[in-house]
Amino acid sequence: MSQASAPILLEYGKQRFERWPLAAPLLLLAAVSIAFAIQLQDGEYTPRAMALVTIALVATGCAVVWPPRQELPASQHVLDWLFAAAFLLQLSALFTTWPGVDLPAGGRLKLLPLYVGLELSVLTLGAILSAALLVPSNTTVTRFSFLLLLVISPSLCVWSVRSSPNPHIDVFIFQQQASAELLKGHNPYAMTFPDIYHSTVPGRQQVYGDGLVVNDTLQFGFPYLPLSLLLALPGYLIGHDHRYAQAAALALAGLFIGYSRLGRVAMLAAALFLFTPRIFFVLMRGWTEPFVVMLLAATIFCAYRRSRLLPVALGLFLVSKQYMALALPLTFLLLPQPWTWRQWWSVLWKAALVAAAVTLPLALWDWHAFWKSTVTVQETSPFRWDALSYLVWYGFRGHLVTEPWTARFWSTLAAAVAIALSIRKAPRTPAGFAAAVSLVFLAFFAFNKQAFCNYYFFVIGALCCALAAAEPLNASLHTPRRTNSV
Repeated sequence: MSQASAPILLEYGKQRFERWPLAAPLLLLAAVSIAFAIQLQDGEYTPRAMALVTIALVATGCAVVWPPRQELPASQHVLDWLFAAAFLLQLSALFTTWPGVDLPAGGRLKLLPLYVGLELSVLTLGAILSAALLVPSNTTVTRFSFLLLLVISPSLCVWSVRSSPNPHIDVFIFQQQASAELLKGHNPYAMTFPDIYHSTVPGRQQVYGDGLVVNDTLQFGFPYLPLSLLLALPGYLIGHDHRYAQAAALALAGLFIGYSRLGRVAMLAAALFLFTPRIFFVLMRGWTEPFVVMLLAATIFCAYRRSRLLPVALGLFLVSKQYMALALPLTFLLLPQPWTWRQWWSVLWKAALVAAAVTLPLALWDWHAFWKSTVTVQETSPFRWDALSYLVWYGFRGHLVTEPWTARFWSTLAAAVAIALSIRKAPRTPAGFAAAVSLVFLAFFAFNKQAFCNYYFFVIGALCCALAAAEPLNASLHTPRRTNSV
């Protein structure tokens, strides 16, 4: 750990404070704000949701660019109380709202397994926070309680998958049918899918770009990168539902986040992610973001504790989604300080080999079909008036924003500004990398032509990774080592 990121202890009367490597309360505020922004209308546009996104954007920006010598002081107990408030809000939302539109109606009795799991989670989180506030030196309760959470959360995820067998969303169809096609030895990028929305019918919402739907059939194949399909395949093989693999990815993400620093704050950050209000909705819908969060969490974990595996985790993360290339300029933040260009290049070329190994076999099978499915489809996707984006807010006030170049310009500009600020100001640590990733993608999505629940779910995961990794060394239950072997 570099000297710049080590905690500085201060005395304010009888209260001992620490200057953390990142402004942890701001990261917590941002994560909870986005959680409730996508809770309001399942991630679709509302003015209140846009206001919460704005709060999160400002808070994340401040956490990233805050001058190191002017850090906001925060005591361990203050942060514990903030976590307690966040859990109270999130668990209240989970108790009082329907888990997702894909869960068939059947009365509250149908949710009994969910309520039992949430009750156990309340008791477990209460044990962690009580131990933190009353017996700070007792780490046994914290460790055992966190392990219990890592059992409860996946169990609820499996329940949510089994309770929503047929979600009405194209993402589910894409991954199910592409998995079946690949197992038959066919190219998933050369196949076609039904248009379940009948989007070419007059008066219906246009979902796909011009010319991509003919006779209710989509004229493209699997629209995500190969790694996403390879990760989904085990779920389809084992349970005939790719979402079981995503449930496992969420559990692994919690594991990586919680043990990235082996401290109480890291475990609380993992719990914050595992019980964000729309987590079961995201899983029921079958979106691919659980894989992306898992790989980001694995990257942060390896940067701190398994540096030899960092290029592997980083390479997989960068090809988990098309737009993850935006994180590439920030990767030097993962290296121990002071880093050299040679060290950075050593990590990047190894990561590139890993990325190529999981991408090229399927991509080169039919390059034209691969490019059309993964690039052309994204470029020609229409402007969505239900997206949680500033462009929608601006468009509702009578301004022209639906032109493709307009949305592309503003989202690119927002990401570029966030990247520049992060390169200049972000702490030179893996925590700084995770916070910078949060800022870049939050800005990119908030000014995009399409931005929905799953987009912002990834940002919540990134913020929780940053919050966990931002824990000072002397606040950890054990001090993980970072080495220069990358």
